[in-house]
Amino acid sequence: MLDSIRERTHGWMAKVILALITIPFALFGIDSYFKNHAADNSVATVNGQKISRLAFDRALKDQRSELAASMGPGFDPALLDDPSVRQSILDNLIKQKLLINSGHDLGMVVTDTQLAKFIGAVPAFQDNGQFSVTRYEQVLRQQNMSVADFENRVREELLMNDMRVPFAQASVISSRVVKQFAGVFEQQREISTAKVAAADFVKQIQVTPAQIKTYYDAHQADFNVPAEAKFQYVVLSLDDMAKTVKIDDASVQQYYQANAAKYSEPEQRSARHILITVAANATAATRAAAKAKAEQLYKQVLANPASFAEVAKQNSEDPGSAAQGGDLGWFPRNAMVKPFADAAFSMKPNEIRGPIETDFGYHIIMLNGIKPAQTQPFEMVKPAIVSDLQKQQAGKQFADAAERFSNQVYEQSTELASAAKAQNLPVLTSDWVSKMGGVSAGILNSPKMLAALFSDDVLKNKRNSEAIEVAPNKLVSARLLDYKPATVQALTAVSSKITTLLMQQQTRAAALKQGEQVLSELRAGKESAGLKWSAFELISRAHAEAVTPKLVEPIFAADEKTMPSYVGGVDVDGNYQLVRVTRVLPGNTPDATKLLAMQTQLANVVSQQAFADYLASLTKSAKIQIAKSALEKTAP
Repeated sequence: MLDSIRERTHGWMAKVILALITIPFALFGIDSYFKNHAADNSVATVNGQKISRLAFDRALKDQRSELAASMGPGFDPALLDDPSVRQSILDNLIKQKLLINSGHDLGMVVTDTQLAKFIGAVPAFQDNGQFSVTRYEQVLRQQNMSVADFENRVREELLMNDMRVPFAQASVISSRVVKQFAGVFEQQREISTAKVAAADFVKQIQVTPAQIKTYYDAHQADFNVPAEAKFQYVVLSLDDMAKTVKIDDASVQQYYQANAAKYSEPEQRSARHILITVAANATAATRAAAKAKAEQLYKQVLANPASFAEVAKQNSEDPGSAAQGGDLGWFPRNAMVKPFADAAFSMKPNEIRGPIETDFGYHIIMLNGIKPAQTQPFEMVKPAIVSDLQKQQAGKQFADAAERFSNQVYEQSTELASAAKAQNLPVLTSDWVSKMGGVSAGILNSPKMLAALFSDDVLKNKRNSEAIEVAPNKLVSARLLDYKPATVQALTAVSSKITTLLMQQQTRAAALKQGEQVLSELRAGKESAGLKWSAFELISRAHAEAVTPKLVEPIFAADEKTMPSYVGGVDVDGNYQLVRVTRVLPGNTPDATKLLAMQTQLANVVSQQAFADYLASLTKSAKIQIAKSALEKTAP
């Protein structure tokens, strides 16, 4: 039942939801004062429904944040200007739209109860392991997200996850197929190896000055040193403004009293339950039989309360809690459907009650404990209230300050000092920055900011950049301080590097040529003189460390009727590895646990393919129109 949703928080959906609350979504903030982003400006339509420019830009920014985090300084923001990358992101939004609409057409919904249960289990929203309304609102507020927006997105993610369930349930792999697969996968082959080493050809190779010069001339781009510049810049930030706002204790106390409910934790209860499910469209006879079974179980646990957990394990039809003896953990009243909540919140500890009828079926409930409603002490929440009030007051001033700042850096475009002085802000100096950005760029490491910094207006005309929103409610304007144009490293500086590279290329080419000749001779039945074979060893597909990975499949594809067989190929070091395959042996029969794991993995592969085919069919039958502008880089 509901508790099954909690299990999802330990899987891929939990990662999605945690990503939702840790990635600062592009909610455009102050930038909307200066740019006209029409809310209905769509980038695509799917069966007549629009995908907005805002949604697409948000997806781009999400992707940019993820890539920047995973790639670090090597991340190039220009990657997301590639039409193929933008197309992939838009395709993903289209698939999401199709999947959500398909779920709605099938009558699938994510109930308020399911939503509350799921969100309540997200660790980021908990204090001391328990869901906190205050913490929930604080986290979303810090990410500039409204509760409604976040919960709508969670509903969509949960619905899309539920759409996968039928495919997973339908993908059943028989034990016979699993055993056949295991037999092939666990098969072993006896091999020995030899190699033609690239290093053996070093003395034969002579890299000439002419070759070095030819390579240098043909690969100038490899030796480019990009243009770099230093900038003066000024930052106008809502957070920094907020820190200067003075809040008196009386205002804090007044806010605390006026929002007492916000700092209160509702009463929570802990319970176990046994569920006998009944479908919504069940016949009267089926419903009566389920109720009779529930009544019998109720009498059984009433006679022996200590057996409740074991009876739940054996009989409960709630897949999420049965294995835990029906344990539902702690929950507030609004996390459960009304009949269940009404019963649980009117019971005394250790009381057993049932059967309780809900939309899910019949429940027998045992109440484990009661956690009274609590109000967080004033001193505990005072810092958070002060911060909130500071931001509220600063927010009222920030829009005007941002507009003045934007106008000043534009109207007084030859210097930043005036704009900085008017806002009481420092003029800062950057390190050397290239158009590629990176860690050294600091706050300037924003695609839009970098594009402006290296524009003609800043570099050639020596003007201030416009005030650019590099993060929500954070504006930056910069101007050129110093500049180093792009150069090509001198031949003398890179000659040694080119010599090493050409030596590697030529020794590898020589090893490849010799290795293929030896392989041809071995296959013709001629043993090559001087070839040193290793001792025989057994390998399997899962354990083939002795050979270069690309030779594993050829080794296991070799015909056992024509042993010995020979395969060969270049390894990562440029050596040519030769492999002699002499015997085929059956692998060890996997135990039941391993066979079950294989069965699960195969079923996952089949379900994933079935789900992909379903998405493809939705896409094929849909009417999809894409605006060309979606795949084009927007002007900075």
